[in-house]
Amino acid sequence: MAKKQEKNAIKKQPPMWGFVRKLLKVFFKKPHIVSLSGDLPDKAIFVANHAAMFGPVIYNLYLPATFAQWGAWPMLGSWKQRYHYLRDVYFIQKRHKNKFSATFLALFEACFSVYFYRGLRVLPSYNDQRFITTLRKSMHTLADDVGIIIFPEDSDDGYHEHLKSFFAGFTELAKYYRRCHGDDVPIYPVYYHPKYKKMIIGFPSYYTDYEARGMNRKEIAADLCRQVNDLFEQHIKQ
Repeated sequence: MAKKQEKNAIKKQPPMWGFVRKLLKVFFKKPHIVSLSGDLPDKAIFVANHAAMFGPVIYNLYLPATFAQWGAWPMLGSWKQRYHYLRDVYFIQKRHKNKFSATFLALFEACFSVYFYRGLRVLPSYNDQRFITTLRKSMHTLADDVGIIIFPEDSDDGYHEHLKSFFAGFTELAKYYRRCHGDDVPIYPVYYHPKYKKMIIGFPSYYTDYEARGMNRKEIAADLCRQVNDLFEQHIKQ
């Protein structure tokens, strides 16, 4: 019963989220969307660029699939945790804001960001021993025929148009799913560009194929990062 309740909770969103979505669509217009592989399955992993603040919102509004997304765990924590993450990591480290503007923005956004994250169906992502919690919640999500979108790019020094690299932790989800269910969940590369207003969804990859080629987690992450960059270079930039 507990597992069923946890799965069902994934699909729940704040009561006002329907109104918020309509409001967001006024400010965030629908991009031109191309899926190179046609219709998307209900159960899939999407690896995508973050595109600063735009990606998570645009994907939630317009990616033609139902999904939850991995997000930094402090954003679902206490007000103090949200504030420090927004000020020190998001605005200063990643967005290169000065301390005054970062503090002002963080004070404001920390008040409501947790509700926004819940509306986006964010699953807390950890980079320590609690990562197993992220995997467990993600497995319940996939079991409920809801996809997972992950932003694994290295954005420690900011967000880049051409992604530098992918952190490899997300590959454990595909590996874990394979181990538990005996089959693969497809992994789709996705790229969104706010300037060109285009979203490109690539062809799926499968953990079994990577495993058969003897690739380790870092090599798998590098290949998927290349695929996401190729979507930009070949289908958006030209």
